Amino acid sequence: MRRTQSIIFRLTASFALLFGILIGFGLFGLLRLDDFNKESSAIRDRWLKSTRYIGDLNNYTSDFRAMEANFLLSAQTGAIVDQSKETRELDLAIERSQHNYESVIHDPLELKLYSEFQQVWRDYRTEAERVFNEGSTKNNARAIAIYLNSSSRTFIAASDLLEKLNDQNNSHAQQASNRATVAIQEAWNYISAAVALSAFTVLVILLYVTRTVAVPLKKLANSMHLLAQGDMDVDVSGADRPNELGEMARAVTIFRSNAIELKVSQRGLASQATMLEEKLAHERGLNQQQRNFISMASHEFRTPMTIIDGHAQRLINSHEPFSHEKAVERAQKIRIAVKRMSVMIDNILKSSKFFDEKPNLYMHKSEFDMRALLHEVCKLHREISTNAIIIEDLGYNSLRIMGDKNLLFQAFSNLVANSVKYSPGGGTIAVSAHAEEKQIVICVKDEGIGIAEDDIPHLFERYYRGSNVASIVGTGIGLFLVKVVVDLHLGSINVLSEKGSGSLFEVRLPLGET
Repeated sequence: MRRTQSIIFRLTASFALLFGILIGFGLFGLLRLDDFNKESSAIRDRWLKSTRYIGDLNNYTSDFRAMEANFLLSAQTGAIVDQSKETRELDLAIERSQHNYESVIHDPLELKLYSEFQQVWRDYRTEAERVFNEGSTKNNARAIAIYLNSSSRTFIAASDLLEKLNDQNNSHAQQASNRATVAIQEAWNYISAAVALSAFTVLVILLYVTRTVAVPLKKLANSMHLLAQGDMDVDVSGADRPNELGEMARAVTIFRSNAIELKVSQRGLASQATMLEEKLAHERGLNQQQRNFISMASHEFRTPMTIIDGHAQRLINSHEPFSHEKAVERAQKIRIAVKRMSVMIDNILKSSKFFDEKPNLYMHKSEFDMRALLHEVCKLHREISTNAIIIEDLGYNSLRIMGDKNLLFQAFSNLVANSVKYSPGGGTIAVSAHAEEKQIVICVKDEGIGIAEDDIPHLFERYYRGSNVASIVGTGIGLFLVKVVVDLHLGSINVLSEKGSGSLFEVRLPLGET
């Protein structure tokens, strides 16, 4: 692959061109902006100041001429005023204005005009002094003649020179303003050209990247994706390209050939690996169930066995003969403990076949009324537990559902039995059901001992029992069975409970086909 055909080389060259355009036109634009700043500074610091200072000179010299006329008028009326103080103030003001004007940079023509003005102004001041002197000696005719002739000529000449200076200054200021306008326009043109050329270059680069890189790369990625899915007949295009994408396509082609060879050998290993994984998963499940069962059985069987052993020890170690009533009492306690163990063993044996095989094989669906089923469950547990208060809130409308009536009866019977069993101090068990959108919502609520927060996430695990039910008979299978049955019917079950504050089990089952 030649270097000039490399995608990296071409993209690098394109971006270098783009940066060159931006930098080149940007520099020209900045230079013109710098010229604009210089012209703006000249207008601000030179021409505007010069205009202001010339205006000050024009005002003060006009005030001086007006003071000269006032002096003559006062001389004619015989009330000659002392103009020396005002003369000094105006001379100082004119001197300050001249100093300010001289502090600004000027070109030779302006300096020449200003020098002429200074000379003419000195001549005028000489003539004005003659007017003041003649007027002071009450030679008014002579003073007026000087005022109207030589003094007037020199003042007009000085004013004309100031006017020329002002015109010259305004002309230069206008020229500087025009240059600034041209500079800012050229800077704008350079920047606009840079933006336009950059946009065009970016568009060309995008087109190049899309056609030369993105589209072929997408095709290559699709080919690799199909290869990853096992499609070995996929066509890998672009292998003839003299760039990096061509090298990638050729590498993918080699990979496809190797993958075909590997697939042949992997087919023989796949079935063996699958079988081993299934056996391993099954073994792990059995081990976990065994551990759970041993933990549950050792805990649940310990209490009745302790009772049996205790009463047997008393019978053996007693030195006094037992009365018939005492013997019957102890025998009954031993039988209760044995019955407790028998119930647990029967529950374990009955449920093991259902859980260890596929539960869906035991599911036989039919259409029935869930309201009637729940009523039968409540009625059954009222007869079994005569001290329990079971309240039904099942509405008046039929709640038809497709499902296994026997499995659902067993599941809700377990929920109600748990509510009765874990409410040793009494309390009300409420069973409610209602339709909500396309679901039936069944709630079983009690006021019993509740469930600890740490136990709730494990509540539906097989053989798991809560931390606060050690003294109550149970196998840890009932709620596991409930969860299996609800899942078989594509439903869900949720628990709300606090330790010591009762529990609420909410089951949601679909109204349609399950």
